[in-house]
Amino acid sequence: MNTTQKSLLVCSAVCYVMVFFSFLGSALWLVLIFFILHSVALIFFSYLTYSASRAPKAETDPGSLKEQYDRLLRENTHLSDELSQVQKRCEELEKSGKEPEKIKEEPVAPASPAAEEKIPDTYQSLLPPIDPKSDSQDTVNIIQTAKDTIQEFLPFSSEAGIQLQVSAAADTLFVKADARRIRILFRNIIDNSIKYMKQAGNVVITISAIGDDIFIVLKDNGKGLPETETPHIFEMNYQGSNRVSGNGLGLTQAKAIVESYGGTIYAKSTTGKGMGIYIQIPVA
Repeated sequence: MNTTQKSLLVCSAVCYVMVFFSFLGSALWLVLIFFILHSVALIFFSYLTYSASRAPKAETDPGSLKEQYDRLLRENTHLSDELSQVQKRCEELEKSGKEPEKIKEEPVAPASPAAEEKIPDTYQSLLPPIDPKSDSQDTVNIIQTAKDTIQEFLPFSSEAGIQLQVSAAADTLFVKADARRIRILFRNIIDNSIKYMKQAGNVVITISAIGDDIFIVLKDNGKGLPETETPHIFEMNYQGSNRVSGNGLGLTQAKAIVESYGGTIYAKSTTGKGMGIYIQIPVA
């Protein structure tokens, strides 16, 4: 039960007591007013309780997590195969002396060498600086980091009627990473969920270890996105059909952080059924 629900319950109880005392005092107009307030508070309390009951179940089933993990591996293998085929085709064209067929497009003025030198690697430039106090061999308790990050968002999530929770089989799960970057990873995704849910609900963070990898699922029961838009949410400055204010870099930076540790991240969503972010990070 969140702060809003507790406040509504207290308000309802106070109004009920006032109805009783107003009745004893024969102030029928006060009886009517407090009874209406009592009813309104109960209606809002019931609505928030119903919304909370629609929260996505924590995905703690090892079989389900293993399926998601296998899917990530298959996607990586598929992309690697495609890259190998492209490289092989380029080598064949180079040996034969032929040039690949060019796509017809409008002529573009070539960039100067000086300008090319200034173009940074997109994802590298988005990585937060590593905490100078940390060591390359440091490990971070990713479960505790998730819980600490949730504490930062409690004032905002409570105001929006959104419950944040972490589901894990243990209290500790360590990964070799920079604590600041892992915290920013959680912060960006949680902030994105709160902004885009646009309704009361829940965000569940499930963390599990599978072999030498950590698997994280951040799932909300908001309005979600069309399946055609979901694959693009990690792109730079992408704004979907449910756009809100922001620079559109939060999830792009989250992707940069995950991939900097050799991990993978993808999203799964359907309109009206919430959003799920799936992350795999090697333990070391």
